[in-house]
Amino acid sequence: MSIKIDINHVNEKDRSTQKIHGYKTPEFAEYKPDIQKINKKVSEHSYENLVVIGNGGSITTFRAYLYAFIDEVDIDVRIVTTTDPDYLNRISNELKPENTLVMPISKSGDTLTVIESLLYFLEKEYPVFAVTSEKEGALKQIIEKQDLEWIKHPDIGGRFAGLTETALVPAAFAGIDVEEIRKGAEQMYEQLKPGKQYNPALNTASTLKDAEDKGYTEVMTPFYSTKLFGFYPLFVQLMHETVCKNNKGQTVYGDLGPEIQHHTNQRLFGGRQNVIPFFFNCEAYEKATMKVPENLEQIEVQGEKLGQLNGQEYKKSVKSEYETVKKSLDQQEKPSITLTVSDISHRNIGKLVALLQYTAVYSAWLRDVNPFSQPDVQKTKEQTFESRLSQD
Repeated sequence: MSIKIDINHVNEKDRSTQKIHGYKTPEFAEYKPDIQKINKKVSEHSYENLVVIGNGGSITTFRAYLYAFIDEVDIDVRIVTTTDPDYLNRISNELKPENTLVMPISKSGDTLTVIESLLYFLEKEYPVFAVTSEKEGALKQIIEKQDLEWIKHPDIGGRFAGLTETALVPAAFAGIDVEEIRKGAEQMYEQLKPGKQYNPALNTASTLKDAEDKGYTEVMTPFYSTKLFGFYPLFVQLMHETVCKNNKGQTVYGDLGPEIQHHTNQRLFGGRQNVIPFFFNCEAYEKATMKVPENLEQIEVQGEKLGQLNGQEYKKSVKSEYETVKKSLDQQEKPSITLTVSDISHRNIGKLVALLQYTAVYSAWLRDVNPFSQPDVQKTKEQTFESRLSQD
């Protein structure tokens, strides 16, 4: 299997064969983006730089694609999620309007920070290609008045729109093969439908729910792959915004592994015992071996000669860091989840996005909360503009 999930020290309850009844396939899993239209739009443009403006679901999945396929992206891509003038000025100083495309993304068209950042680049006469809905939000009105190019954002919540135009358009403009991503996603969507047995998303969601019921209210996510680390903000958003309602749900946090071990292992093993680790691993890394200069071989590190590392693959170093933590957890019978991706292919990344989306939805359904609402986020958004105008 291209994505493998291992669960340890949490009650099984025949989890691998369980089904969930009474729910329909979510709209996001049935929607089909127009890949041909996306690729046609890409073919009509040629820029050396791409500035993608968005917040939350408008950016989190695209960031995951960018990290995963950074080696094949042959243009300079900048992500703008803030109106920090220092950052905006730095971008405009480094990327000139004549060879840069600015892409604001907003489903509602009324995300204030997106509009504010767009105004910054419009003032400097950058070309713009937007992704927004057909509704008359502010972004749509700007498009019409400024005669800007755009493509339709589907009527799907941002955090679940990562396999639609919302993330596929900027990914395609960056040179990423979005058609292959969709193929992998569609395979996984079919496997994860409600009522399907051997459902890894339901299995994972059920594990997290059982862990929460036992007092494990925090989920620590170490990512032992820089190419997978872009999934960290996406997973946080999916779980927090989808599940955390009515005083239910778990807090998700993380970092790159093994870096996270140097600070949060103390919290995991020595702090309150309410943390379940959810490890993200990759089996395929670029091949690279350690070469220890002859004059350094006799240097001691942790009681061993440095020369013993000569010829060792770097991927073994990464793997051993994870295995050491996992072994300690198993010895103490502490719960954990490990998700392993066989390789960073386009289809596997599409599958992973689909898997995490469905994991969030099942996590909400198992807790009897609505996975598609975000009432408290909306309240904050409604208060934002008034706050801007009232500042000194």
